[in-house]
Amino acid sequence: RVQVDNARFFSQGNRMTYDESVEVATVAKHLADQAHQFTQYGGVRPNGVSMIIAGVDQKGESIYVTDPSGTYVQFAAIAIGAGSDDVNAFLEKNYKEDMSLEDAAALAIAAINLKKKEKNGIKDIKMAKVSTESKIFEKVSEADLE
Repeated sequence: RVQVDNARFFSQGNRMTYDESVEVATVAKHLADQAHQFTQYGGVRPNGVSMIIAGVDQKGESIYVTDPSGTYVQFAAIAIGAGSDDVNAFLEKNYKEDMSLEDAAALAIAAINLKKKEKNGIKDIKMAKVSTESKIFEKVSEADLE
């Protein structure tokens, strides 16, 4: 929550100061820098989580992963957490740059179900989307997930 609040505050501050939106890469770099500052002192990593940061900006859509050491890397499709090695191999094999939003959503659901112990379809899946055209965060309804 601290990092999410930090990203929101950074983005809003940039908009208020410069009257323009901030790029996704800049937010990822800012959060990585914040995490890296804590690595300078012996064994202290209060922001000890990896985060996936995704969005649409002037350059288009992008996805970044930050980690507790302060690094950030851009990806086309990525998973983090338990079982992410298998899921990332699945995404690498099946993700295509020219996929439609619906095909990408189906791939995400298949990737989630790949490692779930209980295969109960979309019951436990929550999804949102940001289209390149609207640049608006929208929750995807259960009916649309079906």
